[in-house]
Amino acid sequence: MTLFKGNLGNYKILMTEDQTETLWSEYFDEACHNLSGAYDETVYNYIEGCSLPELLLTKKNISVLDVGFGVGVGLKALIDLLKNSDSRELSLYYYSIELDEELAKWSLQSTLPFLKLNRIESHSDTNSGSQLSYEGQWTELNKLINIKIFIGDGRKTLPKASQLKAMEPVDVIFQDAFSPRKNPSLWSVEWFTFLKQISNSTVQLSTYSSSVSIRKSLLAAGWQIFDTKGFAFKKSMTKARLSGETSPELLLRMSRSPSLEIRDK
Repeated sequence: MTLFKGNLGNYKILMTEDQTETLWSEYFDEACHNLSGAYDETVYNYIEGCSLPELLLTKKNISVLDVGFGVGVGLKALIDLLKNSDSRELSLYYYSIELDEELAKWSLQSTLPFLKLNRIESHSDTNSGSQLSYEGQWTELNKLINIKIFIGDGRKTLPKASQLKAMEPVDVIFQDAFSPRKNPSLWSVEWFTFLKQISNSTVQLSTYSSSVSIRKSLLAAGWQIFDTKGFAFKKSMTKARLSGETSPELLLRMSRSPSLEIRDK
């Protein structure tokens, strides 16, 4: 294991079982991925979890929100998906958030060295301060991904980006933040309510977490939730939509748990 230092402390570089790297964060005291395989987990939880291969067959303009950027594997898996898809024209928007700028820089260099993104500091006409982001494009033949990674607290940067009309309405959400226990602000009722507000009505959300608290938070914010098999040895994970209906069996199981939804203090 080797180390590098970010704005939020040290990171340990770990090799996972599929021979792709992830990181352990000193600040959050957690690894970014399941050690059974960082890349394989990302494909299972988010590319397949949000039905992106099927979505690409019916919709050529898709907007993806990756919460958060981390090691950059979400964007790498998305690029690989487009590379391996049919040759018709595809245009995607990829948005992500990252609290630690040094981590974002390391991940771009390590996981996505072929990308050339520009560091942009934009200013609004109000007193809300500047917006820092890394922006650019990935393109191959007739396939294009417009990329924006917003640096800073996502609870502030994403609303600002939405107000500045720097985002398209979201079709797919990779809810991949550090765990609710370590990073509750990105799992609260208020957070999921905001995500609903910036999304299309057909949005699909997927997350590795099967926590009863986050499922109750999603329900309280107006999402319908669906239980499915988790990656590797994980028993279950959660998908969510704004349409459909949560099964009575799942609602009954949740009602028996004393866990409460997460709310901002």
